[in-house]
Amino acid sequence: MREGSTMQKSMRKVMRWQVLSLAWPVVLEMSGVMITGVVTTAMVGRLGAVALTAVGIATMVQFASAMVIAAFGTGASALVGKESGAGQWEQVRRTTGQALLIGLLLGLLLAIVGYLGAESLFLMIGAEPAVVTLAGQMLKVLFLFTPVYLLMVIGNAVLRGLSKTKTAFFIGTFSNLLSLLLAFMLIFGVGLPAQGPMGAAWGMSVAQLCGGIVAMLVIARDPHIRLHWRAVFSWHPATIRRILEISVPAAVEQAALQGGRVFFTFMIAGVGAVQFAAHQIAVQIESVSFLPGFGFSVAVMTIVAQSLGKGRPARAVHFTKITAGLAFVAMSLMGVVFFIFAESLTRLFIDDTQVVYWGALCVMVAAFEQPTLALAYVFAGALRGAGDTRWPMYVTILGVWIFRMPLVYLCVHVWQLGIVSVWVVTALDFLLRSLVLWRRFRGSGWK
Repeated sequence: MREGSTMQKSMRKVMRWQVLSLAWPVVLEMSGVMITGVVTTAMVGRLGAVALTAVGIATMVQFASAMVIAAFGTGASALVGKESGAGQWEQVRRTTGQALLIGLLLGLLLAIVGYLGAESLFLMIGAEPAVVTLAGQMLKVLFLFTPVYLLMVIGNAVLRGLSKTKTAFFIGTFSNLLSLLLAFMLIFGVGLPAQGPMGAAWGMSVAQLCGGIVAMLVIARDPHIRLHWRAVFSWHPATIRRILEISVPAAVEQAALQGGRVFFTFMIAGVGAVQFAAHQIAVQIESVSFLPGFGFSVAVMTIVAQSLGKGRPARAVHFTKITAGLAFVAMSLMGVVFFIFAESLTRLFIDDTQVVYWGALCVMVAAFEQPTLALAYVFAGALRGAGDTRWPMYVTILGVWIFRMPLVYLCVHVWQLGIVSVWVVTALDFLLRSLVLWRRFRGSGWK
């Protein structure tokens, strides 16, 4: 009996290390994206408020748009994981090629629409003329390179489906470092002609181009995939249909999420400048917790997909429970840090007493949502790995648009409860999502 118990403990330890080995490169990769954005913004900030505002809204629009299409990488990752688990390498090659083709076509469409409508978009939101002109120019450059950016994003998603999260991390890190270097050289004219704020857009775009090329070379040289251009530019309706069945709900989910963020920001603007500033700071602090959540989500998605490909649903369930436990502990500890150091963390951003007061309260509320946020990430990732992207979509739409938005509107505009109530509603939203996703996972419909 003791021997069996020892073996089980040893197996669980191995499983934990397997999850962590897949998760940490994703966490570092996303951290690199965040740091790159912060440093680039800081460099542009030296050029004045107009430049800072322009680069902020231009990159936000391009990123939000690209993420909707990049969701097609979710379908590719889940299918590649399942097919590689079953040893179907020819099908892996075909799925990879067709996913890249979809990304290219949709990226080209987005590039055309975005290029033609860049300035009109900023006029619609009422930005001042100087910001409209500069942000429009930046967005045109960013949109032109969106197709190759999507090659990198979808290529990295495929690599994660093969459990090669370290390779995806190195590609992402290469692109981020190159983006920072080129942005610095082009913004300030160090070794290259000075482009001012446009240097940030060009630096980011060229880095994405290079990252896309590297991702394609890695996939082409992978001994299992050996991707050839014919696999990309051929037409396989059955494979495309399988990708779309999984990816379209994921894309709709992203659209609902990104649209919700924009609408949410406009909705809470009525709380006043002090509380809105506090909210923005709290969002920046809380965003750090999304990194381990996303890492665990990708790890469990990969393992579940490969386990089901091998015909081992029990293994998928076991790994999901282990991942949920790890994520719960990690993000609960982060919640403890948020709660204890809420005021100190807020004061890193600003010295204003009132802003620090409200920001600290928001961070303290955010501390309580970390455990449920962890579970929501993991169970959503497990369902995506099984190809069940509809339920995460339903839950996101339910949580963001049916539950959170109406309650936030009532709290801010009817009951006038202030910004803390907004964060309480958000915490309840994540609690609701985690419960629904857990119930779905416990059922058998996803297997």
